[in-house]
Amino acid sequence: MDAIFGYRLIAIVLIVAVNGFFASAETALVSVRSSRLKRLAENRITGATAALALLSNPERLLSVVQVGVTLTSLALGWVGEATFEHAILAALQPVMVPAIVPFVKGVSVVFAFLLMTFVHVVFGEVVPKNLAIGSADRFSVLVAPPLLVFYRLAEPMVWTIERASVWVSRAVGIRSEAHAAGHSREELQFIVNAGESAGQVTAFERKAIANLLDLQHYNVREVMVPRNQLVSVPADASIDAVLQVMSESHYSRLPVYEGSKENLIGIVHVKDVLNYWTERRLSNLKRRAVAPFDLKSIVRKVPVVPESRELHLALDDLRAQTAHVAFVVDEFGTISGMVSTEDLFEQVFGEIEDEFDAVQALPGTREDVFEVEGTTPIRDLDVLYGIELPTEADFETLAGFLMDRLGRIPAVGDVVEHEGIRFEVLEMDFNRIVRVRVERLPKPEAGGLENGEDAPAG
Repeated sequence: MDAIFGYRLIAIVLIVAVNGFFASAETALVSVRSSRLKRLAENRITGATAALALLSNPERLLSVVQVGVTLTSLALGWVGEATFEHAILAALQPVMVPAIVPFVKGVSVVFAFLLMTFVHVVFGEVVPKNLAIGSADRFSVLVAPPLLVFYRLAEPMVWTIERASVWVSRAVGIRSEAHAAGHSREELQFIVNAGESAGQVTAFERKAIANLLDLQHYNVREVMVPRNQLVSVPADASIDAVLQVMSESHYSRLPVYEGSKENLIGIVHVKDVLNYWTERRLSNLKRRAVAPFDLKSIVRKVPVVPESRELHLALDDLRAQTAHVAFVVDEFGTISGMVSTEDLFEQVFGEIEDEFDAVQALPGTREDVFEVEGTTPIRDLDVLYGIELPTEADFETLAGFLMDRLGRIPAVGDVVEHEGIRFEVLEMDFNRIVRVRVERLPKPEAGGLENGEDAPAG
C-alpha cells in the first residue's frame, strides 16, 4: 500500500507539473511580442523559431493548449482524488466503527476534492502563469519546442474537436463569423482605456486612438479649408509675385486659378518655383538666355474628393496618389475648398503647430471667457470646451450657428445667447465671421430666460 501511495504521489506531482507547463506556455506565448521573437530567431536563439511557428495560428495554439490543460486536469482528478480518499480512509481505519463508515467516506471524498482543487489552481495554474508573465521572452523559447511536438500530435484531435464544435454551434443557430471579424470599436476602446489605467498607454495615445476610431464618423467638409479662405495665385502671375505670396503666407503649396478664383486648376509647390528662380539666376550670371516664367507649366494636378468623403477614406485616397492636398467638390461638382494631410492628421493627433503658426490659447479651457474662430466646428466646441450646440440644423460651424440664430449676416458686436452661453462677434471679414468671444453666463435668476431659449441682440 505504501509503495502504491508513493507512486501515486509521484504521478500527481508529474501531472501538476505538466498542467503548469501548459498554463505557463499559454501565458508566455500570448504575452510575448512577435517582433521580439523575430529578433531572437535572427540571433539563432533555440526555441524562438518554434515559438513563431506556434503563433502563426494563435487560435489553433489556444485550442491545443486547452486540450492539454483539460487532459491533465482530468488525470489529476482521477488519480489525485482516489489517492487521497484511500489515504484518509486507511488512516482512520483503526478508529472507525461500522456506523460512521458512510459518513467518513463522504467527508474523505469532499476533502480530497478540495485538496486537489487547491493543488491544481495554485501549483498548476496561478504560480506557473505568474512566472510566465514575469519572463515571457524566456519562457516562450523554453516551452515552445516541447509544445510544438504536442501541437503536431494533438492537431488531428483538435481539428476534430473544432469541426464538432462548429457543427454543434450551427445546429443551434450560433455563427462564429462575429468572432473571426476581430474586435469591435467598443472593444478596442475598452482595451485602450484599460491600458491607460494600467499605465501601458499614455493619455495622448488613448486620445489619438479614440480619434482614429472616430474618423469614419466625420467627412471632409468638416475639416477642409473653405475656398474663400484659400490663399491662391493667378495662372499668369510672375515668379516674383508667387514668391512674395508664399513668403507672406508661409505656405509651401498654393492653389492656382485661371480666370476667376473659383476656377482652380492645381497647385504650385515652392520647390518648383525656387528651381526656376535658381536656374534664372545662374543663367543671368553666365549671360545665357532663359525661357520666360510660365506658372502653368509647373502647376501640379491635384486629386479631387467629394465633401461627403469619410476622413479615413480621404486619407487613403491621398496616400494612394502620393498627394499632400486635394480639392474638395460639392454635390454639383464645384470646388468648395481644399484639404491637406495635415488637416486629416490633426483630427487624430490634435493641432499641429509649425514655426509660422500664431501662438493660441490651448483648447479645452473651462474659463468663463475665451475667444475662438468662427470656423470652429460644432463638435469641437462640445469636445474641447464642453459647449453643446444643436446639430440637427444645416450648419456645422459656430459661424453657421450664429447666422442661423440671427437670421442675417452678422456684424461686429452682435450677440447671441444660448443655454447660458453668450457669443459675441468680435471680427468680420466681409461676410465671414473671423473671431467670436464666448462667455459662460451665471445661472439666471428666477424669471429669466428659460433654458434653451436664444436671445439675439445687436
